[in-house]
Amino acid sequence: MKKNTRTTNAVEIIHHRYIGDDADRKASLEAERVNAEVAQMIYELRQEAGLSQKELGDLIGTTQSVISRLEDADYEGHSLSMLSRIAKALNKHLNVEIAPKDPDIETMRYVFSRVIQGLRRERGLKVNEFAEKSGIDRNEVIAMERNIGYRPTPLTLYKLSKFFDISQRKLSILTGAIVDIPHPFREEASKFAAKAESFSNLTPEEKRTLDEFVKFLKTEDRDG
Repeated sequence: MKKNTRTTNAVEIIHHRYIGDDADRKASLEAERVNAEVAQMIYELRQEAGLSQKELGDLIGTTQSVISRLEDADYEGHSLSMLSRIAKALNKHLNVEIAPKDPDIETMRYVFSRVIQGLRRERGLKVNEFAEKSGIDRNEVIAMERNIGYRPTPLTLYKLSKFFDISQRKLSILTGAIVDIPHPFREEASKFAAKAESFSNLTPEEKRTLDEFVKFLKTEDRDG
C-alpha cells in the first residue's frame, strides 16, 4: 500500500473526502451546487441593481416571497422561464451552456474566476473601477468572476494579460481555450483550487494563496 500519495486535482480531493463512489451523493452534490449558484447569482444581481426583493418581484410580475425563495440556496424550483424574466428585467442576457464535463477544464475555469476576482480585490478595485481601468466591459467582468463556464474573448484575455502582467497563454489555459495542460500547471492550479473557496474578504491566508499562484503564473513561462 502506497503512503503519502498526494492527490493534486482539486475535484478529486473534494470527491474523495466527501463523496467517494456514491452515485446518489454525487448527483445530490451537483444539484445542491447548481441551486446555490443560481440563488447567489439572483441575489447579487438584485443587490447590484439596488432593488429590494419586493421591487424585483414587481418588475417581473411576482411577489416578494417568490424572490425570497429563488434566493434560497435550498430551493429546487428554479426554471429557465423565471430566470429569463429576471434577466430581462435587469437588462441582462441569459446564457445556457451544455458541454461535456472535463474535471481538469472545470478546475482551470474555477481557478480563472477566483484569480481574476482575487487580483481585482487585492488592488482594492470595485467591479466598475476595474472595468474602467482595464477597458473591459463591466458585464464581462461580472461574467468572468461568477460564471465558470464563461469564455472571454481573445481581446479580453489580451487586456487582462496587460493589466495583471500575466501571459495571455496561461490565461487561455485557465479559461479552457487551451486543453493541452502541462503537468506542472495542472498541479499548481489544482492546489490553488483546493485552497481558494472564495476571495470575498481576501484574508491574509487567501492573499498568500493568491500571491503564490500568481507568482507561479508569472515565472513558469518555459513550462506552462
